Amino acid sequence: MAEVEDKPTLTFNDTNYVIEDLSEEQKYLVGQIQNLQAQESEHKVKLDQVVTAIDGFKTRLQSALENAPAEGEIVE
Repeated sequence: MAEVEDKPTLTFNDTNYVIEDLSEEQKYLVGQIQNLQAQESEHKVKLDQVVTAIDGFKTRLQSALENAPAEGEIVE
């Protein structure tokens, strides 16, 4: 019989579990958690992109406002 170290394991709450020994429900729950963690990571990446884009548009707006002629000012 193979040693536990040779089998894929799950560490949860400081306890190691051999994945093949888990019930189908437990394996399903592990899969759901892994999927949700992957989604969380993807959402963080997208949020970083959105925040960076907002900052860029704010910078462009600031520049446009600073370089706009004052009200009533004649532009030649």
